[in-house]
Amino acid sequence: MCEYGTVTAGTVNELGTRIAEARELAGMTQAELAAVSDLGRTVIAKIEAGSRKLGAVELVRLADVLRRPVDWFFLESPPAVVSRRSDPNVRGLSALLDARVDWIARDIAYLHQLGELPKYERFVLAPPESVDGAAKAAGALRRHFDVPSGPLRDLQALAEQVGLFAFSLELGADGGDAAYVAVENTGVAVINGTMDPGRRRFNLAHELGHHVFQDAYAPEVGLSPQDDTERLINAFAIHLLLPLGDARSLVEEFSPDVRLAAVAAGVRFRLSWTAVCAQLRNAGLTDAGAYEDLAAQPPSRVDFVELGERWQPELVAPAVPPRYGRRVLSGYRRRKLTAERAAELLWDTLSVTELPDQVELSAEAYRRGFGSVE
Repeated sequence: MCEYGTVTAGTVNELGTRIAEARELAGMTQAELAAVSDLGRTVIAKIEAGSRKLGAVELVRLADVLRRPVDWFFLESPPAVVSRRSDPNVRGLSALLDARVDWIARDIAYLHQLGELPKYERFVLAPPESVDGAAKAAGALRRHFDVPSGPLRDLQALAEQVGLFAFSLELGADGGDAAYVAVENTGVAVINGTMDPGRRRFNLAHELGHHVFQDAYAPEVGLSPQDDTERLINAFAIHLLLPLGDARSLVEEFSPDVRLAAVAAGVRFRLSWTAVCAQLRNAGLTDAGAYEDLAAQPPSRVDFVELGERWQPELVAPAVPPRYGRRVLSGYRRRKLTAERAAELLWDTLSVTELPDQVELSAEAYRRGFGSVE
């Protein structure tokens, strides 16, 4: 900012873009933002277009209305976010998903700068060159998780073990499936929590593939079905969630009722019906005709009653990574984050009034930078 308290010309265009994004994410029109901020509709339009400088007081007022700290509007997007936005395969897709990815990536970078996030030893795999290679990669990651077979419970927490912070947020039916970007030595995945539970888990498994294969960023799941990389990562995701050996075991358990075996696979492994049917076919347990018939008849309440088991959904929005949540609360307790900022970082999983008490810090603690992070 210059000495007169206005934003310098070099930042006006980018600042206007950030304000427009924050307004759209808040679900407000320009007229609504103008009304609550006491700025005219024309003024808001010019600010967002980058044709009008913004006074410091005006920026503070807009930041307060849009529930963003002032410094957030000046934080640079991580390089992977910039690259993702310039990719023709990504540009023009779900604007809300794109904005959420950018928003959270900048928050993660901010927490890294504060020293509030742990250092992760990233688990890296060579990108697969075949479906068989994708299955082997999935097996390698399962062994790293110490779950070589059987259901993977709490995929969000497992992802965090390898440095992937996965957030499930309500984005609506038109909000895309999921997206991924790398941030320093970690990664960020945003999952559309509006989707059904099986699809949410599959989308996260897909983004896990991009993370361990060291892609800097990824387009939305399923956007390029003819793309070999996306096809192989889809194969990786299916094998990660339901190994072929487990699929065969279920068919043996429920023999000769392949349909009930498929229902059990969906419930126990928390996988979408489409993915279950595809994996049964991959395992050679159904032929093409039987696969088509099975896929066309998703499970009903009768199937679940007959099975005698219930689906346990994951990634119910809003959901933040568990260790991430603990770190945000730790930073808040030690007064490195305000209550409002902590609630923002927790994406409404806790309100300001629900936050715990902050610790009293000594002068020495303040001098040392609020103490060390566990």
